[in-house]
Amino acid sequence: MTQKKQWATVFLAVALSLLCGMVVAEEASLDWIYETEGTVRGVSISADGGAVAAGGDDGKVTLLGREGEVLWEKKAQASVNSVSVAPNGSAVGAASSDNHVYLYDIDGEARWSYLLPGRGFAVAVADGGAYVAAGSSDDRVYLFDGERKILWKSVTGDDVLSTSITPNGSLIAAGSADDRVYLFDTSGKLLWSRGVFGDALGVSCSPDGRYIAAGTSEGRAYLFSRDGEILWEFRTGGSVTSVSAADGARSVGTGSLDKTFSVLDQNGQTTLTGETGAAIRAVALTSDGLTLVTGSGDSMVRAYTIATVEPTEKTPTTIPPPPTTTEEPTPTTGALAISSNPPGAAVYMDNLLVGKTPVTVPDLEPGNYTVSLELEGYETWSGEFLVQTGTTVMVNGTLTAHPETTQTQAGTPFPIIAFLGTVLAAAIIGLKKEH
Repeated sequence: MTQKKQWATVFLAVALSLLCGMVVAEEASLDWIYETEGTVRGVSISADGGAVAAGGDDGKVTLLGREGEVLWEKKAQASVNSVSVAPNGSAVGAASSDNHVYLYDIDGEARWSYLLPGRGFAVAVADGGAYVAAGSSDDRVYLFDGERKILWKSVTGDDVLSTSITPNGSLIAAGSADDRVYLFDTSGKLLWSRGVFGDALGVSCSPDGRYIAAGTSEGRAYLFSRDGEILWEFRTGGSVTSVSAADGARSVGTGSLDKTFSVLDQNGQTTLTGETGAAIRAVALTSDGLTLVTGSGDSMVRAYTIATVEPTEKTPTTIPPPPTTTEEPTPTTGALAISSNPPGAAVYMDNLLVGKTPVTVPDLEPGNYTVSLELEGYETWSGEFLVQTGTTVMVNGTLTAHPETTQTQAGTPFPIIAFLGTVLAAAIIGLKKEH
């Protein structure tokens, strides 16, 4: 963000605070930063903030302490797309592109792993690991018990990209690439499903089970009531990759590919906005809403303390004039703008799902990337593309339909016509012999 834009944001924030006196402002202080070895795609935090889990393109599940110190690391065979710390801090779950769901004790000892039919995109752990909800590229939501037994599984209309579960396991929410949010009870009964604008990249049940938050690829965040009513909708400048609801939805955190995170109150009013400098892939709030953790494309996990800014009626704050410098920062990343004919194909970059065509993937480190497009009824299309600093590479894949069985114009398979012709010829010969 340029300095000019930063000062414009300051003026806007002051104007809003004067016009909307009922909105309680908050501020975030950065507590610590932990650097991983790849894009961070999942973060989770225990209810008390004492344990933070992270996972990403480095293929590791990392558990961090309250001060950001590494407690342990576990290696998967591919990117870790989602992690979850049980609210009581006693277990850690992970879902990976190696088609596995993993469950660990809080000390890092493996409890179990399960091989899914497709990529593991989402995981959520409740009740000390007694319940584990998972989502996969096989279009299914799974609920496991603490011994790895599948309690139930439910089919959605597309890849299940996100899951969430209440601390006692009574409600399970799921977000799918079919542009819908689902809510189930412990028995697997579908309580409701609601259509949203775009792939449901993130879902979050508030710990008390009264609210369900969701974020979509179309840059929207939603808050639903327990009964499925939309209470509010919030729009950002990029895909909302992750959401996190505190108890009673007193705070709802969102993370976006536009490099910003936001905290909203129960009424959908923004109380805090921050920027990390890279596309945000994951956010997590403690149940009291006072600690926020983010994971982003710059390989960083960041932890913030959120505090209320007390209003004052003293002398109005004097805003210094904006500086005259308007220099743009030197870009360090590039982007891919991916489309297909026909559109709507699932886009995988280096075997990781990034959305459906058309889609733009920002903040890519310079280098080669393999892009694959998959659409039902069509052959898989793939290619390798070089991303350079400060450029957007245009990718357009033309998909080829699967070949169909050769038929005659009348629609009758050729072998059947040949057989009928043989029978007819034999009949004619027989008639001639009789005469």
